[in-house]
Parts: sequence; C-alpha cells; structure tokens
Amino acid sequence: METDNDWHWDRYWQAERISACSSGSSSDNYVLAIRTGWKAFFKSFPDGARLLDIGTVNGAIAVLAQETAAACNLHFEIHGVDRANIETVRFVQSATESLAAISFHGLTRAESMPFPEAYFDGISGQYALEYTDMPATVHELCRVAKTGARLRFVLHAEGAVSVKGAARDLQEIDYLIRQLKLPDRARALMHATFAFERATSYRPGLEKEARSARQDYLAAARRADDRLPGAACNSMYTDLLGGVRRAWDQHRNLTLDHILSGLDVIETEIRAHEARLTDMRNAA
Repeated sequence: METDNDWHWDRYWQAERISACSSGSSSDNYVLAIRTGWKAFFKSFPDGARLLDIGTVNGAIAVLAQETAAACNLHFEIHGVDRANIETVRFVQSATESLAAISFHGLTRAESMPFPEAYFDGISGQYALEYTDMPATVHELCRVAKTGARLRFVLHAEGAVSVKGAARDLQEIDYLIRQLKLPDRARALMHATFAFERATSYRPGLEKEARSARQDYLAAARRADDRLPGAACNSMYTDLLGGVRRAWDQHRNLTLDHILSGLDVIETEIRAHEARLTDMRNAA
C-alpha cells in the first residue's frame, strides 16, 4: 500500500497516543503482558546494540527498548520507521525522554529503508510486518540485519480477538453509514431546516420538505438507538447521534456551513476507523 493512501493512519497517529492497545489512557504503552515480552527481548542485547523497529508509529516498542537500556545502564542506537507521516515527538507528550533518544523515520516503507547493509543487531515489529509486502520486507530486513541478528515480531492472526472485533465494528459502520445513511440524512435535515427557517417569507413547500427531512432522520435515528445497546462499537453511535443532536439544539445560533463542517468531521472519523479496521482484517 502506498503512503498516499495512509491518510487514516496519519490521522490516528498524529495525536497523544503512543500505542494502539494501551493499558489505560492514550498516553499509556501496551498492556503488561506485551511489555514484559518485549523487555525480555531487549535485555538480551549488549551495550551499543543497534536496533530497528518497523511499523513504529508513535514509538511504543522503540520506547520499551530505550526504557530497557536505561534500566540496565546500557546504550542502544534505536531507529523507528513507519510509512505513515508520523511526528511522534510533536504529538506524544508522555515518555518524552525516551522518545528523544530514538531516531524516527516517517514516510519510510519497511520494504525499502535508508540504512546500510548489515547494520542492525536486532529488529522488532508489533502489528507491523503483516501490513507490508512481506516478501519484499523480509528481503530488506535480511539486507540491513547483521549476521546473527535477532528478530521478533508480533502479528495479527486470523481468528484473533482483535480481528473478530474489527469484523463486528465494520458491520456496525456499514449499518450506520450505508444502510441507515445517518450522515446523509442529517445533512438533508439541516439543509431543509435552514432553507425553511431562513427563507425571507413563509413557503409551505419548504416547510413540508423540512418536516419530511426531520421525520426521515428521526426514523433512522430511532433504529440506531434500538441497536445501540448491543453494538460492539457504541461510541460511534453516540458520537454521531450526539453530534447531530447538539447541532440541532444549536442550529439557530450557527451557520449551515458550521454545522455541515462538524458533521463532516464526525463522518470522517468513522470512515478513518473503517479504513484502519479494513487494513487489520486484510492483514491478518
């Protein structure tokens, strides 16, 4: 996949988020079991080791390498590459000392990296290798790895809990966006309401269109409300329905363009989430 098509990953990682599966807040790193495995791996390297983390995004695994080095009074030369347009030091305010010690290379594909041959003692990747052209990436990793280098990767697997969850979320997104067409109905509601309420004179036809658009949206919203309790990704429902409700409550004090822009932001976030989940499903 080309970097130009990675807008959904750029959007996700240009935020205060160090890992995709944190132990709590967005500033936390991976859960204890994952951290423990990686730290054991990094403890096996000697002082001065050169390490590469592919698919590094905001540096979760690279930070664990740096933290391990600091705890063991070692120095590692750590590089993190990612095809997304990452700006880790700018966006991530946690682990700043560790992040500052890591060299990040955004817009860099694992299939073709700017490193000399036989350079790295160790190579890592958490949910990374499977998102690449694996034969080309393995060939490139063999090129940049020293003889005897150690490599460790954690991959999404077909049938894994996260992949099954992605499939359920994709069904919910399809229901909201394509079956109920909630964003489209919300825009139609706002267009019709503004046309009627801000007309210079009373026009029965505009009133009829506004009433019809409102009934149409409310019918779809009720169906979404009915499905909400059992939805796997109910935050998408609440974000969308809540966003439309807030826009409706305030619409007399806002411009139509302002409201439509807000709806576009909500839909874009949902579609970005859909694109990321699709990548995960296809990579597993």
